[in-house]
Order: sequence, then C-alpha cells, then structure tokens
Amino acid sequence: MALEITMDQARLLARLRRRFPDADVRVHERAWGLIVEVRRGTHVVALTALHADGRIARDRPVTQPAESLGAA
Repeated sequence: MALEITMDQARLLARLRRRFPDADVRVHERAWGLIVEVRRGTHVVALTALHADGRIARDRPVTQPAESLGAA
C-alpha cells in the first residue's frame, strides 16, 4: 500500500523529531493508515495514528490503571 501523508501530518512528524531528537521513530503500516511510534530505548515516549483520510489521532494520557480498563 502506498500512502501519502498530508502537510499537517508531515508537520506533526517534524515536530516529533524536533521534540525528541535522540529518539528512534518507527512507522507501522496498517490497512487504515500508519502508526508512528517514538521510542527512547525500550520506552515509547509518543504514539500517533495517521489515517489515510488525513486525520491525526494523537496519543492521550492514561487516566485509569490498566486493571480498571479490562486488561489483565
């Protein structure tokens, strides 16, 4: 699948690179778009979804422990 990102999505990627200059940026392709993962070592420091229609779904802070969300 060849996916072109929008200017807003490209600007977001540039901001992530500027914010985390020493981090590793990984992009994972999905049927609906891309997942952009920014890592420092074994820790994910930013996570963003770029949809094929141009939408951007930014990472949101965790407000509840994993146990209360149904994960075990």
